Amino acid sequence: MTTLLPTVRTQLFDAAERRRHGRLLARVLWGSALPRWRRAPLIVLGAALALVGGAFGAGLIEVGTPAKGPFYLLGNPHEGFGTLVPGTVRLLPIAAPDPAGGPDWGMRELSTSRGEGCLEIGRLLNGRLGALGRDQAFGNDGRFHELPAGALDINDCTALDGRGRLFANIVAADRPASAWTGVGVGAGCVPPTAGPYEKGLRLTARERALGARPNPICPQSDLRNIYYGLLGPEAVSITYVLDGEHRTLPTVGTQGAYLFVTKASPHQLLNFADAGTADIVPVDGPIREIHYRDGATCHLTSKSWIGGAYACTPSLPEPVGYVDFARAPSSAEVAAPIHARLVHGRHGRLALRVSFTARLPVKDAHRVYVMRWHESWTAPQIYGGTGTNADIAAGKTISWTIGDVVRPLRAGVIDGTVSLLQAVGAGGLEGPGSASVPVGSFTIRVP
Repeated sequence: MTTLLPTVRTQLFDAAERRRHGRLLARVLWGSALPRWRRAPLIVLGAALALVGGAFGAGLIEVGTPAKGPFYLLGNPHEGFGTLVPGTVRLLPIAAPDPAGGPDWGMRELSTSRGEGCLEIGRLLNGRLGALGRDQAFGNDGRFHELPAGALDINDCTALDGRGRLFANIVAADRPASAWTGVGVGAGCVPPTAGPYEKGLRLTARERALGARPNPICPQSDLRNIYYGLLGPEAVSITYVLDGEHRTLPTVGTQGAYLFVTKASPHQLLNFADAGTADIVPVDGPIREIHYRDGATCHLTSKSWIGGAYACTPSLPEPVGYVDFARAPSSAEVAAPIHARLVHGRHGRLALRVSFTARLPVKDAHRVYVMRWHESWTAPQIYGGTGTNADIAAGKTISWTIGDVVRPLRAGVIDGTVSLLQAVGAGGLEGPGSASVPVGSFTIRVP
């Protein structure tokens, strides 16, 4: 296993905290490149009424009220993932059994106003995707609760390719068998290995006033890992390893779909609430090979999550059939003066304000402006970062302020850069094929 994976865990914790405060950036995870495309097994079903198995009891499942929160919903058409594009929601012809029985797991696809494609997973009943009233969800009522389209997980969306197709590969780890996730009001159970915030032990007064309570702990036997995605029309099968056995399964449908579910281990890397990854090739999972129609095979390596030349052996930096959707702008097209000055921020704190005028617009999630900075009193590898997460018109002034919220500035020198990140290929904003074009830099001394 690559030694970089602990960094992924830290970044996922940070992302969960940002989502709690409503400031999830455009998947700009600082200091690493997280590409995107992966694969797994599946089973086609002809859905009928499912029987509840195992500890969930026996008999036909009743339908309860539709699910409401807690999840990240598509909201503003010009920010984040954007809003749901009408007519794009489609339940995929795929299902996978749960290790303990009950309704199969399913997957649906949708598109957003900011050029993203998204995948959603849940339990299946009569052609609908939902969650079950168990594992402390929905009062353990034993009913099926349909999930609304756009009930997203942190890893669910990625940019569509040049032909508007979705290539996405996701691991949702340590999820309750109910398929009901989240932290906060109305959430279900969390893993025994969850942190204090995930367990609801650090709720604010406002969160408690809204009804949030400490989250119950899931029994380890009720935790699942779900491996799912779309490999594209040229992918015909995958090979994965479970319990030491190699298994090769065909993909389903015209998009190379896969979905399979295993029990989670208390000793796996991704063992906290809402854990997951979304990458150019599978990571932290059992998938070992991707097989394509032209005879090519992607052999996954211990460095596969880095992407680029390391994605597969032999080298295969993009999924077969993937079409790039943009070109990298030149330095001359984006360069602009960077203005940095010390100001009085919140509570009278000394803060740093950095601003510039955007020369190129941001029209979708394929492009963001980002700032990175280093403070002289920290180690060379330690730096801060922030970025835009919305559409921006050419000529608009972008401004960031640091040092007035979380941690005050300290005496010393701050060096920083501003860049435009442009996704070009399957690696997304952070991976191979993306472009980081410098806008400008700054240096300022804090007294």
